[in-house]
Amino acid sequence: MTGFVFLRVRAHRLLLAAAVLAVLLTTSVLAALTAFSGSVGDAALRHTLTHRSAVPAALVVSAPLGPDERQRADAATREAARETFDGLPVTVRKLETSGPYALPRGLQDPAARRGDPDLTHFASLDRSRVRLTAGRMPAAGAGKSGAPVEAALPASAAETLSLKPGARLRLTDRLSGKPVDVVITGLYKAADQADPYWQLDALGGRGVRKVAFTTYGPLLTDPTVLGSGRTTAGEVSWLASADFRSVTTDRMEALHDAAAAGPKKLLATPVFKGGGTARTSLPTVLEQIDRALLVSRSTLTIVAVQLVLLAGYALLLVARLLSSERAGETELLRARGGSRARITWLASAEALLLALPAAVVAPLLSGPLTRLLADRSELSRIGLRLDTGVTGQVWLVAAVTALACALAVVAPALAAGG
Repeated sequence: MTGFVFLRVRAHRLLLAAAVLAVLLTTSVLAALTAFSGSVGDAALRHTLTHRSAVPAALVVSAPLGPDERQRADAATREAARETFDGLPVTVRKLETSGPYALPRGLQDPAARRGDPDLTHFASLDRSRVRLTAGRMPAAGAGKSGAPVEAALPASAAETLSLKPGARLRLTDRLSGKPVDVVITGLYKAADQADPYWQLDALGGRGVRKVAFTTYGPLLTDPTVLGSGRTTAGEVSWLASADFRSVTTDRMEALHDAAAAGPKKLLATPVFKGGGTARTSLPTVLEQIDRALLVSRSTLTIVAVQLVLLAGYALLLVARLLSSERAGETELLRARGGSRARITWLASAEALLLALPAAVVAPLLSGPLTRLLADRSELSRIGLRLDTGVTGQVWLVAAVTALACALAVVAPALAAGG
């Protein structure tokens, strides 16, 4: 029986070759569009979360905490960060600051000395996030009782205040009035002001902020100074950033729900009930990405529908011609005792011969075709890198498309067999 199937194929090889080509082209393009849609969605999601929306996607936590509460708050924040980002790898950075200090009146313009003093505060900034522009960094262990506190000042603040490394200041605690002597050892600036890390700084890494008060700083000092009692206790802030390089679009819903619930759960813990904030715009970012992906997928769907219609016309034409060529052959088979099941089996075998090459080759071509689409589009310009690996969805689409196209070709033969 298999030999007879091949004889039937050989007798109409030109028409069947055209059918094979049409099935292969249709299946390959649809498989490539499926692969492109999936890979570009994942790549766009990762690119957005790690570049343009990296700042709002981070989790920022801050609270005024006493020395005995900070360890428990740190543990609670790290656990909440893992839950907020749905188990993704998380990097947590911490920033401790002091309370507000008044700068000497002599640093103000004479006209402004009748109003409120300018303010500053100490902070243990991550030194990998700053760049020294003059002098040196504060030494570890400096600022012991009786000696001035060593601190580095932002270069922008130093320019406004006309201060240089080596300058000595006497600051006044705004709450207790206790003075603190400070020596400026160096000047610094933010290495990258767009870094999410600067969300922890009330001044955003700019060095100067003017609202109700003019605030300069922060004064970068060694962490041991903040824990020595030389300065008043202020806020402790954490920045949690997730590694989104492995996230995919099918995880967006779970990530959205986790990011919405995580900060609320953290603020409900006993250590943060006395006051604090926890915020992330990740749910909003994911909603915006989801809407953008919906638009792009709708556009690809329109292209796919147009392709299916064109392919359908071509396949129906081939099917009609093949049915006309085999009308006499089918009648002869029926006259010689060929049953409906036998004729249906012959048509089904031919459909498999048409579908099998496309179902196997199309997924393998989807990777090169996806890279070709990416290289010929604007994606390469923005640095978007697509994962062109063949997924189970691509294999499924290729198999279903190839089988549907093949059945469309042999459908008239199946109808004649009935």
